[in-house]
Amino acid sequence: MDRYLSALSSVRGDLEDGAGREAILIKLKEAGLSQVECIRAVVDLGLGSRSEAKHLVHFSRAWSSTRMQSERLHDNLEGLMDENPRADRDCRES
Repeated sequence: MDRYLSALSSVRGDLEDGAGREAILIKLKEAGLSQVECIRAVVDLGLGSRSEAKHLVHFSRAWSSTRMQSERLHDNLEGLMDENPRADRDCRES
């Protein structure tokens, strides 16, 4: 079983016992899942849609140490897309 599936299995019981989403995210991160994998896990566990999962993970305590870095990355990407509209279109088409 790969790391991702193993991490999901390890938190399903916690969910059934009433663990909150924040506790689940902390466990997933401790299991070695990346921020993107945690977003996927939120969706796969039925805890929210993709957009809800992205917001939940981004603003979670589990990932608070990377929040500013992620926001800078998004700001820089938006700036690049504003400077080069063709790159934005090319990204959307792929």
